[in-house]
Amino acid sequence: MKTKQTKLLYFVSGIYIVTLLFAFVLNIQKGNLKDIMMCFVACITPWLFPILMRLFHLKMTDEIKIINVIFIYFASLVGSSLAGYTLPFYDKIVHFFSGILASIIAMILYCMIKKQRTIYNKQDYILFFIFMMTVNLSIAVIWEFYEYFMLVFFNNDCILHYTTGVHDAMTDMLCALGGGCVVLLEMIAHRNRQELPFFMRIVEKFYDCNMNDQS
Repeated sequence: MKTKQTKLLYFVSGIYIVTLLFAFVLNIQKGNLKDIMMCFVACITPWLFPILMRLFHLKMTDEIKIINVIFIYFASLVGSSLAGYTLPFYDKIVHFFSGILASIIAMILYCMIKKQRTIYNKQDYILFFIFMMTVNLSIAVIWEFYEYFMLVFFNNDCILHYTTGVHDAMTDMLCALGGGCVVLLEMIAHRNRQELPFFMRIVEKFYDCNMNDQS
């Protein structure tokens, strides 16, 4: 019997496929070779995170799969293949949600390293918050390195160096920091409550799915 999460995964995957086909047809009609190539890239990007998980022998829960598809839908497919990044603030919104996604990854890493499915005391919370922000901002910086690499070696100014200088890179990282702060504030708000924070529930399910199999 399919769960609600599995049905939602099929639904968002279906939307991704339909949008991808639409992007191919539209860009072929326009004769836009660059965007056609980005459509091919959008065929690959949804599989990058699952491949990484498989390399580390980790199972993805339906919730993680859904988050992966939705993020790649906007970051890769709509953004690069359908000119989403030409819209005002679109890039900043994507970077904001990348901060949330990176923070979830940091939470998973923390729990796997500590071998505990949740955070129990104040000392753990302080260490966890530092770890989460460090991972989040590290991922943001690595992404800006990638954009700079594209400029230097391929003359692709996706970092907007010639038009904004360092402004684009700095605001991208600040948006990612803002996304991380949302996760951080949710954790703080729920620290003394019985109910687990939304993001921690995702992490605990992932932890149980993987660590229980290893025990």
